[in-house]
Parts: sequence; structure tokens; C-alpha cells
Amino acid sequence: MKIKQTFKTITKITKELLESGENEKVDYKRDLKGLKSEDLVAFANSDIGGIILIGVDEKSNGKTQIGEIYGCDTSDKSRLVIMSKALACIPPISLSIYVENTDDKPIFRLEIPSGIQKPHCTSSGTYKIRKDGRNAVLTPNEILEIYLVKEAKKFNKQFKKATKHLVDNIDNITSTIDFMESNISSKVENISSLLDWTEMSASDTKSTVDTIDSYVKIILKEQRDTESRVKSLIEHHEIKDPVRLHYMSEIASNLVEQYEKDEELFQKAMKGEISFEDDSKWNLTDEDKKLIVKRSAEYLYEKRNPKTESDEEE
Repeated sequence: MKIKQTFKTITKITKELLESGENEKVDYKRDLKGLKSEDLVAFANSDIGGIILIGVDEKSNGKTQIGEIYGCDTSDKSRLVIMSKALACIPPISLSIYVENTDDKPIFRLEIPSGIQKPHCTSSGTYKIRKDGRNAVLTPNEILEIYLVKEAKKFNKQFKKATKHLVDNIDNITSTIDFMESNISSKVENISSLLDWTEMSASDTKSTVDTIDSYVKIILKEQRDTESRVKSLIEHHEIKDPVRLHYMSEIASNLVEQYEKDEELFQKAMKGEISFEDDSKWNLTDEDKKLIVKRSAEYLYEKRNPKTESDEEE
């Protein structure tokens, strides 16, 4: 469905934005020259995004500040200027452009959603965020926090996908093992029948023994083939030893307990500046240890900074 982006009059949403004045989610620009890349960056870096009205300026109505329409150039050339500013940001910013009041004094309404790939910055490397009704510079700690939240979301998404894949693979392996057990059970029943028959037909013992021996060889071969299939499935789908994973999980839990008692240790873990000795039979690699430290620190960070409803919807 195509969304209408040009209106002859002022839409209901814009009327409300004019009456609200500038705030955390709304900004006015008298003309296109007043629009800067950092304005787009500030809204894209916020949790709720925002709207910029171009061709509008603030004025007082005696009680509060509201928006007054002055109009601006809304030609295709002006649209290209806006898009070039958005594309010049790092990473590029996605926005929607609407033109309103074309019968009188046309204006732009720019809707900038909260960025999926934030933090964003201008081409010159300026990081800003919209808060308290103005554009504020992002501090290094705030930038780091945005990155950590972004990576945590990415990890959770990948982990859920990998877990589902793992469960599917385990189901396949379980089906194979069930088939193996059923097959072996059938062979054993055949052997049992043959033994019963042997008791009644002792004169044909040699033939019976040969037959039993043949069945036993078939069972052993099928068992080896099944073991080989299971091993191949595990290697193909890169399924890790669950006992080894449980051991790594226990280490991570112990680390979280230590972080909660020692804030300095937690901060070092967030920066990947700690390690630990491992003398277990699993012979953990340096990469395994780094992963355990990283995941345990991320777990405690998310525990201290639980997601809001808006985060989960995103």
C-alpha cells in the first residue's frame, strides 16, 4: 500500500505538533538552511526518534511557545538536499518526508525513527542525541552504552536462532537413535525366536548358529553405521558437547557472583581486561575464556539495566 506524502492542508498530527511547541520529540526549522546533519543524528540516536517541521518557527501565544507556519521551498531539489544530509550520516539515516499545506504556505514534515544501527554520527564524526528539548553531545560513556545494548540485542537474537537450530538438530538425532533402537529390538526378537526354535530342533543346531551369527554381525554393523551417522550429524551441525557448555556456564555464573562483589572487577570485565586459569579436562582455549568473560559481564549489565517495553517492541 502506497502512503500519501503530499497534503493540501495541515494534517491533524502536524496541528498537534504546532500546538505542543519544541520538545524532546519535536524541532522547528524556519527554512531548509537551518537543517543540519546533527539534527537528524540527534533524533536517530534517541530511543523514540522524532519529527522536524521545516518552514515553521517558534512564537509565544502569551502562555507558551508554539509553532508558527512561514512556509519553505518544497521542490524536488529541496527533497534531495534533505536526503543527501541523511545519507551522509554514519551509518546513513532512514527518514520519511511529507509535504503539507501546499495550497497556502507549504512545509516539510520529517519523521526520523530511532535508528536500528545506532549510534549515528555526522560525516565529521559528531555524535549527538535529542534530550530535554535540545540536541546534546553524546559522552564516550553514553556511546559505549549504546554499543553494548546494540551488541547485547544482536547476541540475544543470534542465540535464540542458534538455540532453535540446535533443538531441531537434536530432534533429528533423537529420531535416528530411536530408529536404531527399534531396528536392534527387532533383530533381538528375531534372535529370540531362533533360540526358541533351536530348542525344538536340536538336529539343525549348526544351521541355526550360523543364522544367529549372521544376525549378530548385521546388528553390530548397523550399530557402527548408526554411531557414524550420529557423529557425522553432530560434526556437520557443529553441535557442542552439552556437558562442556554446562561447565563453561558454571564458570560464567561464578564470575557474575564475583562481579557483584567487586565493581572494579566488573568494569575490567566489560573492557575484556581479565582472564582466569583453567586446569580442567576441557582445556578451554583463550577464545573460550574471552567469550565466558564477555557473556558473564553482558549478563550482569543487562540485569542492572533491564529492557523497557519500547526496547522489546523494537
